[in-house]
Amino acid sequence: MGLAILAASVGAGLPALAQEGTGAGARGKALLEEVIVTAQRREQRLLDVPVAVSAIGAKEIENRNITSLDEMQAAVPALRMVDIGPGSQRIQLRGISQYLGLPTVGNYVDEFSIVNFGAAGVPEVQLLDMQRVEVLRGPQPVLYGESSMGGTIRYITADPDLESGPGGSLFAEASNVDGGEWGHRVEGVVNVPVSSTTALRLSAAQREIGGWIDGPAGDDINGREINTLRGKLLFAPTDHLEVTVMGLYNKSEQDSIGYTVDGEITEQQFLQPSEQEYTLGTLEIAYDFDSFQFLSVTGMVDMDNTASRESSAFYNTLLGAPLFTKVTDDSAGNTKRWSQEFRLTSTGDGPFRWLGGISYTDGETEGRASTTTEPFLFPGFDLISDQEFSSEIWAAFADFEYDVNDWLTLQAGGRYFEDDRSVFTVNDLPGIGVSSQGGEGTFDTFNPRFGITLKTGDSGIVYASAAKGFRSGGFNTAPGAPNPEFDEEVLWTYELGTKQTLLDGLLFVEVAVYQQEYEDIQATNVTPTGQTAVFNAGEASGPGADLVLQLTPGEDLSFSFAGGWNDVTFDKVGLDKFEGDPLDLVPELNWSLAADWTPTLGNGMQLIAHVDVNYTDEAAIILRQIGALGFDTVTPNEERTLINARVGLVRNGLEGYVAVSNLGDTRREVNPAFGAFVEPIHTQPRTIAVGIRKQF
Repeated sequence: MGLAILAASVGAGLPALAQEGTGAGARGKALLEEVIVTAQRREQRLLDVPVAVSAIGAKEIENRNITSLDEMQAAVPALRMVDIGPGSQRIQLRGISQYLGLPTVGNYVDEFSIVNFGAAGVPEVQLLDMQRVEVLRGPQPVLYGESSMGGTIRYITADPDLESGPGGSLFAEASNVDGGEWGHRVEGVVNVPVSSTTALRLSAAQREIGGWIDGPAGDDINGREINTLRGKLLFAPTDHLEVTVMGLYNKSEQDSIGYTVDGEITEQQFLQPSEQEYTLGTLEIAYDFDSFQFLSVTGMVDMDNTASRESSAFYNTLLGAPLFTKVTDDSAGNTKRWSQEFRLTSTGDGPFRWLGGISYTDGETEGRASTTTEPFLFPGFDLISDQEFSSEIWAAFADFEYDVNDWLTLQAGGRYFEDDRSVFTVNDLPGIGVSSQGGEGTFDTFNPRFGITLKTGDSGIVYASAAKGFRSGGFNTAPGAPNPEFDEEVLWTYELGTKQTLLDGLLFVEVAVYQQEYEDIQATNVTPTGQTAVFNAGEASGPGADLVLQLTPGEDLSFSFAGGWNDVTFDKVGLDKFEGDPLDLVPELNWSLAADWTPTLGNGMQLIAHVDVNYTDEAAIILRQIGALGFDTVTPNEERTLINARVGLVRNGLEGYVAVSNLGDTRREVNPAFGAFVEPIHTQPRTIAVGIRKQF
């Protein structure tokens, strides 16, 4: 990401280095001072945070012309995800991935965790009116806890502004997918100071992605529509008290999942639609005392997911004969999550800093999965499974930092985590009748993090840390599951990193090398009836490295590089893995190179030009128990290099631009065909967009 872009988006209203002179070096130093993040739950310069953090600011989101995490992933080292459809995002960081298991990456909207309780995707978050997105790489056991094994993603929404008058922006874009339909995106943001102590910010977006996949069920069948509405109210009656209320509604629906044989054509006979709809609300109360801040965060989310899949090819292959003309798998579920956190954070300037708190989360999911069959030679039958799941989580956490002297800081913290889980499933199977299975239990752990930071003068830091990540166990309720319960899993990550400014402030360098030790890994088992179950299947370990470079050689020119390398492999043979196998769908290498040029052309006109090149290595999913039933045991996807560009002109708050994504029209598999995924999912073809934005 361009350093100038990042600083402009996250530095407003925050302390900055006084600029001495007008040269590029002075400007580079000032910009680095302005990059403020809250990765450690307090405001800090990015340069001073002893954690590998990527901060994607509002201006970079705009210049890259991205709207979701899926489009942002190449800019973050070691981040990979596959968007299979609404409600089916699979996110991984630093290779910590079990493709069909529970989440391994924490997800937050502001201060509220939105991570799901099961394998389904988290609520999708559109990058609408964001202050920034912070991606913390590596386990975050103390401050974020739940699911934050590979890392944590924080969507930090823009706050209402009390200081300026009414304002906002309007945006409209038309786009066309090569060989497909037209799409569009419209957005509106308004900030209204209601009084000297109260301000309201409203944002809304409507997006339609044109389809491009043709098949027996029709043409351009994979079109998608997304609607988002968010409101945020800030009440600050005194210098010490702030109350923030936020509400978010999002609905994403797709006509049919993006299966294709070659990136354009599908052989699927029927539409396979998906939909996710959720409402989210938060209440934050912050009060500043003389030496510490009190924060209360209350949050809730209510989410519905539905999906329909035609799976006759899967079952015919599974059973070794073409027995079915049609098999429809329908699923529908509702998830409710409520949480409360109380936190105290020190605010003094002394050498000792501390943070502590408690949190409680209560959630439940109710769902139905049904399979309707149409055989060739015998009457059809239905299989129905109803499930109720609940999770009650208590946690207490604390973190301490101490400056031994001007150049040495010690850090230690930990989180105690207790998860009371229960699941109850009722299955109605033909010829067998109604049966029920269930389980309940408690999974608890203490997850520490230790760190040491050395300050290298004014140029940056060198740090070392050790952190433990944790993922709860659970229960298998599928008929024929070989194990009714599976245990929790544990990850230790040992990291050495540095953040430095070089060349008189023109160059920022972030390097992190790490070693992962992953135990009791939760993996997928396939029962003789084709049901999936989870079991603990071995250990994995290996090194990795992240590299971030940001160069600002001139007032209007910046370059950036972000890359991640990962070599975590299994240490011993499991039921579905051999020694030396990588984790599922983890690429060994990904990187992104970007350039931004923003010269002033005269008469108040400014050019904004951006280009980025993004590479993701091949990866594979390995399910050898499925292989025993007739499928390929090692199913790779393809490496890919994508180029995106955007050129625009800005004058008096009015901007017009042209953007191209996947400039080379690269067609590559991002999700391979395996199991019930009877065809791969490919990259979106070249898409050209024309847009206009007005600030007021």
